[in-house]
Amino acid sequence: MVNELLEKRELLSEIAVELYGELYVTNDKFWGSPTEKQMMEVEHRLDNLGWRDDITPEMLEAAKQIAKDLGLDLGNEEEDYLGF
Repeated sequence: MVNELLEKRELLSEIAVELYGELYVTNDKFWGSPTEKQMMEVEHRLDNLGWRDDITPEMLEAAKQIAKDLGLDLGNEEEDYLGF
């Protein structure tokens, strides 16, 4: 089940890149789209199954850059919560 969900997540990510660009999470059209909703459902199911991703330092830096590009002020408390 987990492997199927991981494969579906990868496919949805590829679709999102095609539809909304490499940094699709920064594209307003992505949010609320059918692709985003399906991705969230997959993430919730993985979470319910206890799946945890290994987050690399590169992934954390990319997340920080996206937040900065979006004008999000994470502050120290939120950065600690998000693992930044």
